[in-house]
Amino acid sequence: MTDVESLVQRYYGDRPILQRIDDALRAAGVDPERPSHRDLWPFDQLHSRGIAATREHAERARIQPGMYVLDLGCGLGGASRYLTAECGCRVAAVDLTPNFVEAARILSARCGLAGRIEFRQANALALPFQDGTFDHVWSYAVTMNISDKAGLGREVARVLRKGGRFSCNEIALGSAGAPEFPLPWATEEASSFLVSPAVMRAALEASGLFILEQVDLTPTRLGETGRSPIIERDDFPLRLQNLETCLADGRLLAQFILSEKRA
Repeated sequence: MTDVESLVQRYYGDRPILQRIDDALRAAGVDPERPSHRDLWPFDQLHSRGIAATREHAERARIQPGMYVLDLGCGLGGASRYLTAECGCRVAAVDLTPNFVEAARILSARCGLAGRIEFRQANALALPFQDGTFDHVWSYAVTMNISDKAGLGREVARVLRKGGRFSCNEIALGSAGAPEFPLPWATEEASSFLVSPAVMRAALEASGLFILEQVDLTPTRLGETGRSPIIERDDFPLRLQNLETCLADGRLLAQFILSEKRA
């Protein structure tokens, strides 16, 4: 295991996730052993603007019923369950953090989706799938913890079939200086790997992915949190404030990329 993997796993891997979700469901009047996938939406969408942003990502990515989708960095499996139950996709999902993968499996089983989603603990730079497996690779709020953007692009391109697409929603480096830490995905710069939109584009293009869209989403992020509190640390208000400040002053920006494998 690399130092970066250890940093990321330590950052995300020490929180009593299932107990927090169970308590929140009970407080909402839902039996935690028998929730619907929609009952989990307030808790399993680990990004700003919650389920609304997940739905918009699926629309921008042009997800269609019957697609075989890889959810790259699946967290608690919120997007995987949405893609399966709402979009009619077959889904495989990976995450670097073992306790996220286990929680995702348990929550999906409770929703009756255990047989429709395959969860694995894996590194995005060494995916346990054959070449040309997927119609689409989905990534939301993940790339900021991946240092090797070129390696990520190569692995994504490898597991996509010809004509398959990669959608990525991420925070990128702006032009107004270094961001202020801590941020929602990292306590310090050692586990945060931000690059500019141009650098990310170049990394994907070098891997053989053709950029179809690259959209600045920063205006949609300002003042819109909607992020699940389930996994957050006690200092999350500070992390969120730093993110909001850096998005507002141009040190950071939010972007969506849609790319296609053409060869």
